[in-house]
Amino acid sequence: MLYTIALFIFGCANISLPRTTDVPFDKITHFAAFLGLEWLIELALVGTAVAARRRTAVAMSAGAGGLLELVQASLPHRSAEWLDLLADSLGALAGAGLLMLLARWRSPRVAGASRQLP
Repeated sequence: MLYTIALFIFGCANISLPRTTDVPFDKITHFAAFLGLEWLIELALVGTAVAARRRTAVAMSAGAGGLLELVQASLPHRSAEWLDLLADSLGALAGAGLLMLLARWRSPRVAGASRQLP
């Protein structure tokens, strides 16, 4: 909950990231922030079935990104952008994908280690 509150505070603050044509810092921070939110939501739902937990976490993270864009649209010093929402959603999906890859990577090692025990 604190992470989400911090996202909204910083998302609504009158601050700006460096603007360059080479590196889209704004989109990178959106992607990373909502990837992190997806991970935290999955941790909060750890007792839920994996597929349901993953779908819920992606939907909640991307939904929070959409809500943040709506809030930013109403602020005079901020703007809502479709590309920001896309970066938020892609970050949420990437978070789920990375957790899936991590689970697959760990599963054979854990299963193999348990078979070797006497």
